[in-house]
Amino acid sequence: MEKINGDYDETNPDIVFTIGGDGTVLNAVAKYSHLLDHVLFVSIHTGNLGFYTEFLPQELDDILNLLNTNYQINEFSLLSYKAGAYEGLAMNEVFVSGKFKMLEANVYIDDNLIMTTRGNGICISTPTGSTAYNYALGGAIIDHDIKAVQLTLSAPFETVKHRMAYPIVLSEKHAFIIEPKNYDCELSADRLHLDLHNVTKIHVRISNKTARFLKNVENQFAKRIKETFITND
Repeated sequence: MEKINGDYDETNPDIVFTIGGDGTVLNAVAKYSHLLDHVLFVSIHTGNLGFYTEFLPQELDDILNLLNTNYQINEFSLLSYKAGAYEGLAMNEVFVSGKFKMLEANVYIDDNLIMTTRGNGICISTPTGSTAYNYALGGAIIDHDIKAVQLTLSAPFETVKHRMAYPIVLSEKHAFIIEPKNYDCELSADRLHLDLHNVTKIHVRISNKTARFLKNVENQFAKRIKETFITND
């Protein structure tokens, strides 16, 4: 704090420092989701996974120097979701699942029914979220600079009557609409969990809101993929 020319303001900050892993970043973005238009996040990696974390603790002086220059930023896309009375934003993914049973649902792209699915659930992710739960489900890794939304199914139960296609990647112009046939189901938006009762439609699309992060020009996307999933040699 002695090196920062400013005041500590947890309520209405201009810059938010996150120290930890990607989970810490998700918590910070959720906390300041009402200030996304002007707040800048500076992510310092001390956790296990670090796709959102740009800097290391020993680079603190470099961070402070950058903040006094014409620095570059990463703008990460967020999801916007609406499910009955609930609506909000998610940075990684929205996951819809059945409660104590398989989820059965119709899936639409805009107003067009594309499939009926039965399985553990439906994951809809951002490009930055594509390396999280989506990746574990067999979804594609998407460049963070692309404004897109991806749908991947979790353990789908495919039969003759229920033929399914996944993953599916859409541009920002389109939305996914899920019509659960379950009376009770669950929705997770990053670390927020909601119990849904008799919700007939769930809308998910790329939001016009983005999260702005101080960019480390040395931290390249391809290098990060290689070090996280392949090798750190």
